[in-house]
Amino acid sequence: MAHLDQVQYFFEPIEKQLGFVASAQAGPFIYISGVISIDETMTVIAPGDMGGQITRIYDIMELILARHQAKLEHVINEIIFVTDLGAMAAAAEARSLRYAKAAPPATTAVQVAGLFLADAMIEIHATAYVA
Repeated sequence: MAHLDQVQYFFEPIEKQLGFVASAQAGPFIYISGVISIDETMTVIAPGDMGGQITRIYDIMELILARHQAKLEHVINEIIFVTDLGAMAAAAEARSLRYAKAAPPATTAVQVAGLFLADAMIEIHATAYVA
């Protein structure tokens, strides 16, 4: 089990209610829970817009990483869950722009029947490494 000094909340009341944290750090590794495109009320941002959801997710991920004194360039692995691989491919530029100044991480993308919130089209789980 992670210690309190190793975890970070993003939307703390919601995460505590649901029993998870946004991220946990173990040594040089930062594990980011699956991130979806939401606001602090768990309303999906950019419903029906894969590019908009990707942008929001990376905004959230950058804020989470900053709490660990890390950046997107420290991300070494992503697992991406999408409800429509075609829509993800069409919006790939939104993701590519975020990694324009860094090597892209090793990535797996899988299509799923649905995500935690009905309007969510994509969820990204990531691991970062800070030496």
